[in-house]
Amino acid sequence: MSYRPVISIIIVSYNTRDVLRDCLASIVREADVPYEVIVVDNASPDASVEMVEQEFPTFRPIRSGGNIGFSPANNIGLTEATGSYLLLLNPDTLLLPQALSSWLRDHEAQHAGISGPFLQNADGSHQRSAWKEPGLLSSLAELVFLHKVLQFGSYPERSYRTDFQPDFVSGAALLFHRSIYERIGGLDPQMFWCEDVDLCVRVRKSGGTCYFLHRPRIIHLGGQSSKKNVDRVISNQLISRIKFSRKHRNVLITLLLVMVIALHAFSRALVFGFVGLIRTEPRARAYRYTLRKLGRYLFLADRSI
Repeated sequence: MSYRPVISIIIVSYNTRDVLRDCLASIVREADVPYEVIVVDNASPDASVEMVEQEFPTFRPIRSGGNIGFSPANNIGLTEATGSYLLLLNPDTLLLPQALSSWLRDHEAQHAGISGPFLQNADGSHQRSAWKEPGLLSSLAELVFLHKVLQFGSYPERSYRTDFQPDFVSGAALLFHRSIYERIGGLDPQMFWCEDVDLCVRVRKSGGTCYFLHRPRIIHLGGQSSKKNVDRVISNQLISRIKFSRKHRNVLITLLLVMVIALHAFSRALVFGFVGLIRTEPRARAYRYTLRKLGRYLFLADRSI
C-alpha cells in the first residue's frame, strides 16, 4: 500500500540554507500528522539542495532551474503534492509543538477554506499575520508616512485572542484543502508580494472562508531571502499592488493607485538619494530601480518579477 500523507508541506527556498535546515528539523521534531515535505529550490548558490539531500533524505527537493520567483516555485510544489491538505510554508519558520495537528483540527472545525496560524517572532512576541485588503487609502497613507499611525489595513491586537475571519492571512504559512487548489488553482505567477492576498481573496470569492486560527503556533523569523535583494523586494511590493488592483478593483481605482505608487517611488528615490550623499543607502538605488521597473510594466507590458 502506498503512503498517502495528510498534509503536503511545500517550502520554496532561495539561498536560505541555514534557516531552511532549522525549519526542516522542526518539522521532523514536531510534525504529528502524516506528512510529506517538498522543497522547491530557486537555484540557490549556497548548496541548499545538497543539504536537503544529505540531511533529510526522506524529503523531496526539486530544482526549479532558476530564480523563478516565489509563486511559480510554489506552484511547482503544488503540482507534485499528494496530500489531502496543502501547506505553503516559508523556510524561515519553525513549527512549535502540536502546531500541525491543532492547525488541522481548528481548520476543519471552522470549515475554513484557507487559514493561517498564530505567528511568533524569535523572542516569542506576537507577529501580526492577518490584514485587511490593501487599497487606495492604505497606499495614500503610506505615501505621506501615516500608514503606521492610521493602520488602515490592521486588525486590533485583541482580535488575535480568538479565531476570526480577516481579509487575508500571511503567506508565511497557509493551509488549504486540495479541493480548494483544484477549484481555483495556485498562486498567481505574475505576483511577488500580494500573492497571499490574491489567493485568500480568490478563495473568498469562490465561496470559501479565510480564517486566522489562534491556537496553532509557528515562529516566523521573517524576510531571510528578501533581505538579500532590496531592489527586487521594493519594486515588487509596490507594483504587485497595481497588479492586484487590476485584477480585483475597477479601472478608476487602479488608475489612481498607479499615480500614488509612482509618486511614492519618486518621492522615496529623492529622499533616500539625499540620504545617500551622507551614508550608504541601498533604498535610493532600489527606488530608482522601481521607477524603471514601473515604467516597463506600464508602457512595455513587462510582467516579469
